[in-house]
Amino acid sequence: MGVNDTLREYLSYGSVIVPLLKVKKIVKPERIQWGDKNQYFLHYKSPSPKNDTLVIYIHGGGWNSGSPLQFHFIGQKIALEGYDCVMPGYRKSPKYHYEDIVYDIFNGYSEIERYIDENKLSYSKIVIIGSSAGAHLGTILCTDYEMQKKHGIDGNKFSGLISLAGPLCFDEPRTFELSKLAGDMFGSKDLSEWKRGEPILKLSRGNNTKMLIVQSKHDGIIGFEQAEKFVNCAVELGISAELYEVTEKHNTHSLYSAGIFLRKENQSPLLGKVINWIENM
Repeated sequence: MGVNDTLREYLSYGSVIVPLLKVKKIVKPERIQWGDKNQYFLHYKSPSPKNDTLVIYIHGGGWNSGSPLQFHFIGQKIALEGYDCVMPGYRKSPKYHYEDIVYDIFNGYSEIERYIDENKLSYSKIVIIGSSAGAHLGTILCTDYEMQKKHGIDGNKFSGLISLAGPLCFDEPRTFELSKLAGDMFGSKDLSEWKRGEPILKLSRGNNTKMLIVQSKHDGIIGFEQAEKFVNCAVELGISAELYEVTEKHNTHSLYSAGIFLRKENQSPLLGKVINWIENM
């Protein structure tokens, strides 16, 4: 990963605008507010469910931007593929920091469970998917036993985790962009302060969540080496983890972490991989 990859990432932003504008809003979500304006979730109910798997998608945006509403095309895409999809919101940096943001993810999940119970819904499997910063938060949700215990969450309910371009360990090499974004989110430039929210350090033997870690060597923001390190650590601990390298043309950070959901399965090997992986859980 070099300067050219970072430049390609910046230049890729414009290529998603036209496809995004063409998305027809077929599936209308229900919005459930549980806290302030950022503390809510959207429920996209599949019009043609394949089975009783629930997908919880956590959006990216560098921990400092974005909302479930802005990523509506992903919730709809998952619903049209045959799966109910819930998309939680969370507060953003730099006003809020790691403890606030991760609280919203864990407490938000507890509110999702409450909503499921109150509406007498039933799901045999729950798959967490996150893009970029959302993949970091989704991995923390699936691996941080202490936070699960604090919020009364049974981590065994998480059948699968898909990390799309997630920052999973913070060792070198790091790009300037990641250093700036993570520094704002943790409220410190000190790497030792980041360790309290480093997913690789949350891995532990006995974790039953099956993991698909997706990363590109030409990401432009997140290094491939950190994904390799995370997967190797997970496997050593007996966790089922697979590393999928993105080699298709759309292999920059934004194009494969979120942009794949603007394409069809026959247009993206990665999208096909993600959908098949969920189907075969």
